[in-house]
Amino acid sequence: RIQLASSLNGVISQQLLPRADGSSRVAALEILIATAAVKNIIREGKTHQIVSAMQTGAKYGMVVMDNYLVDLYQKGLIEFDEALRRSNDPDYIKKKISGSRA
Repeated sequence: RIQLASSLNGVISQQLLPRADGSSRVAALEILIATAAVKNIIREGKTHQIVSAMQTGAKYGMVVMDNYLVDLYQKGLIEFDEALRRSNDPDYIKKKISGSRA
């Protein structure tokens, strides 16, 4: 954990999703930047806190996959069912999307 924390700069994860119009695919991203807080979480083995650190680290360019999926759906680029299928937390997707419709 110490070696990983000291050498890590960032992690990018990508999923290619079919576009809502069926014309092609669109990338959904998750971006982790190895800030001091993230490195500390890794060193201490508290990896369950990484998502929270990513949510608060948006100012550093961090993005959580579920938030990216919500954004793609709200822009009309992907279907709701696809967002749910690709999500880490489908209930979060439902809550965010139903909350934005109100």
